[in-house]
Amino acid sequence: MKAWQDAASLILAARHGTSRAVPPAVHNYKLLCLKRHQKSNFMPGLYVFPGGTVDPADANLKWQEHFAAFGLDNNKLTSLISKVASRPQIFQSRENELPKEVSLRITAIRETFEECGILICRHKDSNTPSNWAEYVSVPRDELLMWQSKVHDNATEFFNLCQKFECYPDLWALHEWRNWMTPTTAYEKRFNTAFYLACLSHMPYAKYEAIEMEDLKWDTPENFSSMGQITFPPPQQYEIAKLIKLKNIDDLLDIAVKHNKEGAQLYLPVRIHLKDGFMHVMPGDTLYPKEVSLSEKQVIDKSDITIEEFTKMSPVKNRTHFLDAKIRVIFTDVSGEDMHVEFPMPGYSKIAYGKEEPKNKL
Repeated sequence: MKAWQDAASLILAARHGTSRAVPPAVHNYKLLCLKRHQKSNFMPGLYVFPGGTVDPADANLKWQEHFAAFGLDNNKLTSLISKVASRPQIFQSRENELPKEVSLRITAIRETFEECGILICRHKDSNTPSNWAEYVSVPRDELLMWQSKVHDNATEFFNLCQKFECYPDLWALHEWRNWMTPTTAYEKRFNTAFYLACLSHMPYAKYEAIEMEDLKWDTPENFSSMGQITFPPPQQYEIAKLIKLKNIDDLLDIAVKHNKEGAQLYLPVRIHLKDGFMHVMPGDTLYPKEVSLSEKQVIDKSDITIEEFTKMSPVKNRTHFLDAKIRVIFTDVSGEDMHVEFPMPGYSKIAYGKEEPKNKL
């Protein structure tokens, strides 16, 4: 049995405003985040991107017939399979199932509809450019009923698509990153494929009250400074990386490029220091050359301070955990270190846990 559950999540960006002539200093798009229910057994009360665990229904081969009815044959589906030689484990397909590059996208689209009512699908006569996502409007008097049905039984998502004569807009979901819960301090772990999709405008959305308590559209910059809401580590990192990316057209270009390169596994490794701790991610100078997906790995540098450790790293890709805030630090393409801070109103035990060093590296 695996030590984690496979999942998929969608970073959904939508252009906002009626004019495209938005000043370069202002984001011309907003991101969608949902607040997990306080009774949730994982990350309760935190804001997340829509998403959830995979279900066998997402990989059922009957989806092939459904896509074929819209003129999308198996060759079109297999075009989603990355040509990158080395792929993270989550994309390993199994016999008698859809390729994982297909089924994980269905998971992300299904969970997005279940949680916020946005159906990222297309009708047969759609003429939206394929890189941009499209959505199908479910009548508002039926929306909560269908969200509840899909929540209770994932196979109902297939029935939903048949009912509204549409198909999941798989080709508008671009591989972004593969986040895995760290091996330390968590009883539940997830291996999650993150996708990014861009919409030409913000659709109507309604959160599903069984799992969620709130729904917000806002810019990356505003999300980073909202002291009254909190995010898990992957959301903090992704929001931080988008703060300087103001234009949704540029965001989409980068997403297409990411998709061609294939999602990289991001398994944060904890480092204990004299005056705190941090997580390092791939690309950081001090990220371990080898990491275990299942064995606990904590690097003990408790004889030096955060400042001393920082000077050892010409290229940074990490998160610092301070008393009242979280600081995401990464070195951009120009070689400049970017610092983005998030308020941390007392939830570190929920989001990060406490763990003593297990090995000295």
